[in-house]
Amino acid sequence: MLKLGVIGTGAISHHFIEAAHTSGEYQLVAVYSRKLETAATFASRYQDIQLFDQVADFFKSSFDVVYIASPNSLHFVQAKTALSAGKHVILEKPAVTQPQEWLNLIQTADENNLSLIHI
Repeated sequence: MLKLGVIGTGAISHHFIEAAHTSGEYQLVAVYSRKLETAATFASRYQDIQLFDQVADFFKSSFDVVYIASPNSLHFVQAKTALSAGKHVILEKPAVTQPQEWLNLIQTADENNLSLIHI
C-alpha cells in the first residue's frame, strides 16, 4: 500500500482520493494547504490524516507519492520539490506551464529513480 499525500483541496482531489482508495493501492495520509483550517476541512472526510500548512514540513513527512492539484502556476515548483524529497509525483493537468519545466521534471525523476505521472 502506497502512502499518499495531497496538495490541493478542491473537489478534484476528493475524486482522485476516492479512486485511489478504490484501487486498494493507496491510502491518504497527508494533506497540505496554505491554511491549516482548509486542510482540516478537506481532510474531515478521512481518518488519521496529517495536516500541513508548511510545504517543507509536508515533504519531510512519511508518504510515498504526492498528488498535486494546486494552481497550475505552482505545479513545477511543487513537483520539483517533491521529486527532490524522494516522492513519486502525480500531476493534474496541465502539468507545467513551459516545456522546459517538464523536461526538467523528467530529468529529476530519472536521477532519483522516481515516477512522474501526468493525468
